Amino acid sequence: MQNVYPSIAISGIGSVTVTIIHALYQNKVPFKILCRNTDRFQSLSKTPIRFQGPKGKKISINLQNHLTIAKEAKEKFDYIIIGCKNQNLNEYIEETKSFLTPTGKWILIQNGIPELQFESYKNKIIGGVVGWNTQVVSDGLYYQSNVGSLILGESSGKKPNPVWNQILPPHLPVILTDQLIGFRWHKLAINAIINGLAASKRQSLGELFLNYTSRKEALETVTETKQIIETLNIEEKVVPGSFPIRKLGDGKGALPRWIRHLILIILGLKYFRIRTSMVQDLDNGRKTEIDYINGEVVKMGKVLGIPVPKNEWIVSKVKEWTEQQG
Repeated sequence: MQNVYPSIAISGIGSVTVTIIHALYQNKVPFKILCRNTDRFQSLSKTPIRFQGPKGKKISINLQNHLTIAKEAKEKFDYIIIGCKNQNLNEYIEETKSFLTPTGKWILIQNGIPELQFESYKNKIIGGVVGWNTQVVSDGLYYQSNVGSLILGESSGKKPNPVWNQILPPHLPVILTDQLIGFRWHKLAINAIINGLAASKRQSLGELFLNYTSRKEALETVTETKQIIETLNIEEKVVPGSFPIRKLGDGKGALPRWIRHLILIILGLKYFRIRTSMVQDLDNGRKTEIDYINGEVVKMGKVLGIPVPKNEWIVSKVKEWTEQQG
């Protein structure tokens, strides 16, 4: 008996969505890519995407039969996965809302807490917390460096449809949750150091975490976010393969400081050459998502009256780098 899947579209092709595309492609799950312009349509039609998973296997993904030009699309979809940067989210949501079925939902896989931007669409949004790292290497290959889960939770606080357990595994493990906010804030705290702090210094994770002063700054950054999580009474939910913020930041539940430094050293050695997405944005003269990561901590700190000087410094420094690039 043939599997019956919901209709799925993807708007915005990047490292995260390519990893999802790889899982859909391997599982022979139908999907469409909504191309925003004809140049992108033609380049994806002519050139297959090359992808390498964490186990080292390389695959060529021919997308020719999965492409449609968005402005010409007639089909409606049960799910539309949005793969753009946070600063472009509103534009992508507006462009794709006519492609949703009446009960259809967007899946937002951005960093930070993107659901906060769309309270009016609360019942039509699923948040996706990404637990893996995929980068484009010099020859155009998409390389996924670690096994990681996609954590899906309804913005309204419910668990999503269990069909997702059949759509993406085993190539991409899925966790369905009714506690999305706990995962969101955990990932935000991690991103504030591996993305935000690394970008403020324009360093790889090895350069960052093998430096004592930078490790101290990382722990200060995490501690500020931990204070906000505790003040909001959010129960932290740890992304598989990650480390609890409650143990990494100062205060109640913290591990001895030398162990926390050791954890960061191990992380630096394991991902020595990795330049995370925000560092790559600065490398390539692109606008970063700093306002939606460390900036989110700064914004909430002001609301709650909690000082977050290290996160403020990171936001300021990253914006300074951006301005210098023009």
